[in-house]
Amino acid sequence: MSALLLLVPAALAVWFANTLAGELNPLVGAAFDPAVAWAATLPELFVTVLATEYGFLSMGPFLFVWAGPTVLIFAVVLGIYKNTGLVTRMTVSLHPTMRRFGLTGRDLVRVVMGFGCNVPAVVNTRSCSDCTRCTTISAISFGSACSYQFPATLAVFAAIGMGWLVGPYLLVLTVTTLLYVVVIAPPEARQSSPMIDRRTFLQWPDPRAVAREAWSALREFFAKALPIFALITFVAAILDRVGVIDALGSVLGPAMSAFNLPADAALTVVLASIRKDGIALLTAEGGVAATLSPIQVLVTVYLAGVLLPCLVTAFTVAREVSPTWALRMMGRQAGAAIGFAIVIAWGGTLLFG
Repeated sequence: MSALLLLVPAALAVWFANTLAGELNPLVGAAFDPAVAWAATLPELFVTVLATEYGFLSMGPFLFVWAGPTVLIFAVVLGIYKNTGLVTRMTVSLHPTMRRFGLTGRDLVRVVMGFGCNVPAVVNTRSCSDCTRCTTISAISFGSACSYQFPATLAVFAAIGMGWLVGPYLLVLTVTTLLYVVVIAPPEARQSSPMIDRRTFLQWPDPRAVAREAWSALREFFAKALPIFALITFVAAILDRVGVIDALGSVLGPAMSAFNLPADAALTVVLASIRKDGIALLTAEGGVAATLSPIQVLVTVYLAGVLLPCLVTAFTVAREVSPTWALRMMGRQAGAAIGFAIVIAWGGTLLFG
């Protein structure tokens, strides 16, 4: 029951974001259009960082249409969980199982928070124990499909008529994340005990307390994510302008054969490493999705999602722990993602053709 309750915020957030985005996207996009048109009249450097495909004003609507509503729902549901005592109850009941993987029940709550946005989830790991905090951050980076990644993944499956792949995708993501955590967790993490060793009393939620919790989470998200988001759009826009992104796609194209994928899939993986909604490029006009088998679609989406954390998450981890540790984590994650993707690609091909 505790495990199912942990899935409720993710399910509600994705449903709410997808429903609301259909209504808000044209409105927010139209609201940004005058600013984009004005930025297009500025000197070339400002046009590049503000009004091109990866510019701040061009990408800004995604932050408010997708991430904002998703973080809000997560904050409200988790606020209710905390205020009623459910979080503590779930933490205690899940701990014996999660300890075998090197996490605590409390850590798992943070990993699930990452499905809303990885940034506040990483920040919230400050309350994890010393022996599990870095493992929890790694699990968030690897397996928490954020509000950009998960909706984009669902959109790809729906657009190519393979909506049934959602189940296998979530299963693969869960299993590989747990295997990854088992390998990287320090031995002492498996002997950890919960901070609370008994069930707490449950109570009805206080709306004012839930509202304060939600407002605090939203404020934390925009205060920490917005500046990093702006920096990344500037960097990505400049890299795109000078041709670095296309060049990376071309260089990595031949490597796609290791995953039984065509070279054209490389650009999707590269863009998703910068922004997780880059997964949606798979269904772009003239895209490669129409030529892929279900196993190849699954592998492409999986690899694009877990190969590297998005740059917002990477910068947050560097600030929370250290730049050196963040780079080491990214290298370790890339190696694990490549290994898992190869097994899924060739194992799936042998099993299902």
